[in-house]
Amino acid sequence: MRYRAILVGLLLILGQALLLAKDEKWFELSSEHFLLFTDAGEAKGRRLLVDFENRVSVFSQAFGKVPPRQFPIEIFLFKNEPDYVETLPRTQGQEVVTIKSAYLLHGPDRLFIVAKDKSPDDIANDVGHALGHALFERYVLWRPFWLAEGAAEYVRKVGRGPDTKKVSDDEGFSAAELITIVPSQNYNDSEPGGGFRVQSYRLLRILLDERPDALKQYMQALRTESENVPRMPIDAEAIDSRLKDYVETVVKAPPTAPAIQSIEADVARLNVHRGDVLVATGRESDAGRLYNGDSKDARVARAIVARFSRPPLEAIRLLDRVARETPDNGLAQYHCGAMQTQDKKDIQSQVVALERAVQLLPLMGRACAELARVYTLSGQAEKALPMIARALDLEPEFGDQFYAIRGDVDLALGRFDPAFRDINLASDMPHTDRSSVERYLLKVSELRKKIENARRQIDERELTEIRKEVAEKAVLRDPPPPKPAPPPPPVPTGSISYQIEARAAIEVLEAIYPDYPEALRSKRAAGNVALRVDVGPDGKVKTALIASSQVPDMDAATLNAVKKWSFKPGNRSIRLIVTYSLQ
Repeated sequence: MRYRAILVGLLLILGQALLLAKDEKWFELSSEHFLLFTDAGEAKGRRLLVDFENRVSVFSQAFGKVPPRQFPIEIFLFKNEPDYVETLPRTQGQEVVTIKSAYLLHGPDRLFIVAKDKSPDDIANDVGHALGHALFERYVLWRPFWLAEGAAEYVRKVGRGPDTKKVSDDEGFSAAELITIVPSQNYNDSEPGGGFRVQSYRLLRILLDERPDALKQYMQALRTESENVPRMPIDAEAIDSRLKDYVETVVKAPPTAPAIQSIEADVARLNVHRGDVLVATGRESDAGRLYNGDSKDARVARAIVARFSRPPLEAIRLLDRVARETPDNGLAQYHCGAMQTQDKKDIQSQVVALERAVQLLPLMGRACAELARVYTLSGQAEKALPMIARALDLEPEFGDQFYAIRGDVDLALGRFDPAFRDINLASDMPHTDRSSVERYLLKVSELRKKIENARRQIDERELTEIRKEVAEKAVLRDPPPPKPAPPPPPVPTGSISYQIEARAAIEVLEAIYPDYPEALRSKRAAGNVALRVDVGPDGKVKTALIASSQVPDMDAATLNAVKKWSFKPGNRSIRLIVTYSLQ
């Protein structure tokens, strides 16, 4: 029964996933900058894509062609209200935010727009400003508040009726104030704009009409590395009267329609992409229900969602395995390499994965930056700086993250001043997530401590080298007196003893010992000399012969001395062992 219940549950989950495309036909439409999925009908999806592409075209005419993305911005146009509500972002209390016609969502590797079945004008009115920010951020490292707001409104207002209402003196700002104001920590860009947003847009329109070349040069300056936010070179006082009396006109859409391709959506592919939207809103468990297919993309999606829903060690093991199994899937390689780990074996695997990701995802600057990070961790910091430069060129909107990584690279290379400048730049730059400001301040503090510790270690090593050099020079200038030769080792005292081996006891009356020379004692020559001795009836030695010897240099002296020995009278034959010992 238990297994039957599990099987029934799995079938229900599978059934829920398949229902995504069962009741209504889904279409997949693609254009130069967008990929759209919809169950509201192909015609509505096409109209929405045309509207969005026209806004991008108008924006490109004003600022230059929008740099390409690795992944198009994905749009979901929902016919059914519950499907739309399911994808909406939550607040901290997990409540659905105030419902608009559309929202722009930041996923872990691409952007999404979710919209309900409304007119393109209604959808653009709610999400056009956020889309304008996303387009503007593709151009620049620095994002002056007034220009970011003006550019975002420029996208929202394409084709809309002009706002002819004057801004009151109480709500208005001078041109000088506009170009210096910065957003506060609690600024919410999704709220309706007041006088600042209106006037920023109008100031932008004035510059586009009267100084378009200067504006483009300013955009280039905003893309160039600098210590502070560049300022637009305008005469603020001269432009104030123009700003106060400015009357808006319609920003017209281009007359030509963009190229759009349309096919009936594949259910398995649709499920994976819809799951990706849920991951962007923090619903990893709900996304997992949509990743239950057998396709390669579904397997990769299950591994990627583990990065955000499982313990880090478990997730990195799963991602590493999937990255090896799908070496041609760039996202599998990128997310495997982007995990934070200190295990050297894992880091080496990440280097391999990210080197593949850089090849498979040539427009994804984040892959280059992550490769720079793991190069540094693996002791290859010299290969990291070109990767950071490439990342900044491809995706300047993540400049704060890239400069933070470059700070660690410079630190690893011993470039302390550039490292400190990099982390300060990372802290000062605009952040996509405003809540990350404190995290960057903490990063500044941590890197400062690392730099101070590294400098201290270098100073200590240099001081040690200086002391060694001074000591060596002092020795050359005033060499120490030669050390006296060590005294010879003392000559040990020697002693001589004997032992008699005989069938019957025999008494020695007089034992004559040879001299135990100092030369032999200094060489530590010692041991036994054994003799065969024949004693006559008168106790005198008749004959003596060496039987064996451990001290050959003493054989002759020992033999001569023993011949002078005397014993108690009696005819005997004995073995005499004379022992030479050192004290």
